Amino acid sequence: MKGSQLELHDLVFGGVVTVETAAGPKRVLKFTAAAVTIRDLKMAVPVGPQIQHIDGAPGSTSMLQGGDITMYVESLTGTLSSIENLPAPPVLRLHLTPDIIPEWLYDTVGKLDLKLQLGLDDADIDQAGQTGGKLAIPGIHGYGTPR
Repeated sequence: MKGSQLELHDLVFGGVVTVETAAGPKRVLKFTAAAVTIRDLKMAVPVGPQIQHIDGAPGSTSMLQGGDITMYVESLTGTLSSIENLPAPPVLRLHLTPDIIPEWLYDTVGKLDLKLQLGLDDADIDQAGQTGGKLAIPGIHGYGTPR
């Protein structure tokens, strides 16, 4: 899942967990959120010999909301644009994986169970799975390409 801007509302870091996937067990980062907004959404999922794409309309904002959303993330990359709704200078590029976790996230934020408002520009999330929430994609467009 990619977007020009990603906002995670009431984000809680749940640590590193192992989930079962069709390809076997994977270590992932567990996050829960009350809502997620994604500007210029582009999603791609390999299915058999193709990659299935789902895109939102250019310039649109897609919303994932409704109940607790749990994301099992293999990697999260983006330029930090806001923390607690305060703008951040575009100098901190984050790349988080189960093997690359900043100490401040794991030892401070994760243990305190803080609910953060976090914004990322040029975001890319590789998820192993997700539960909860309903995704609304304005101007949805789906298509397939060969792998």
